[in-house]
Amino acid sequence: ASHVFAVPYATGLLADLGAEVIKIQAHTRMDVMAGHGPFPENIPGERPWDRVGSLNTVNRGKLGLSLDLTKPEAIEIFRRLVRVSDVLAESFTPRVMKKLGLDYAALREIRPELIMLSNTGYGHSGPWREYGSVATSLEATSGMCWLSGYEDGPPSKIGQSYTDFLACWNAVYALLLSLHRRRRTGRGQWIDLSMYQTGAATLGPIIMDYFANGMVATRMGNRHPEMAPHN
Repeated sequence: ASHVFAVPYATGLLADLGAEVIKIQAHTRMDVMAGHGPFPENIPGERPWDRVGSLNTVNRGKLGLSLDLTKPEAIEIFRRLVRVSDVLAESFTPRVMKKLGLDYAALREIRPELIMLSNTGYGHSGPWREYGSVATSLEATSGMCWLSGYEDGPPSKIGQSYTDFLACWNAVYALLLSLHRRRRTGRGQWIDLSMYQTGAATLGPIIMDYFANGMVATRMGNRHPEMAPHN
């Protein structure tokens, strides 16, 4: 139950590895990539969601089901799916699944060995937990933009939705490890995946240099702190 890149790409990779993956979305609120292309011959057609290159790339190999989770009968169908599923991956803000009665505490009652991954911008604890986010804003809040750009220029984006892909790879690793652990112990698990934390974790040496040595990293354009020739 997710959209755009981070979790859909992660579950797409799991589908590549042989998992049966069901993408759940509401037809009243399509994935935001559905209308943005690229399309074959640049023509959206009557069913653009079936022709979007980016949307279909990250959701390759999946089954699809449309559910309006504001309806009680849709909630019951969702619960029936959970009862026969190994993993649930979702990317709502923390309040949503709890409000629907579909958070981990509720779902483990019907599927004790369930592995559930919740992908949010800032995790399920802390002062920013209710904030929505996209990868572009997370590049800034995690500190990446401060380090990207020329010495005399402003902070800069580092790529296209980079923290989406950091979250994706972390999700794949976490889910595979959880499945391995469950095979050994029989126990399920909840994974609280914060995209902010995956971004900050990539800056580990820089953060440690600050706390250990008081060094504040700055933008350096095309230079390199250790290797030559650069710039």
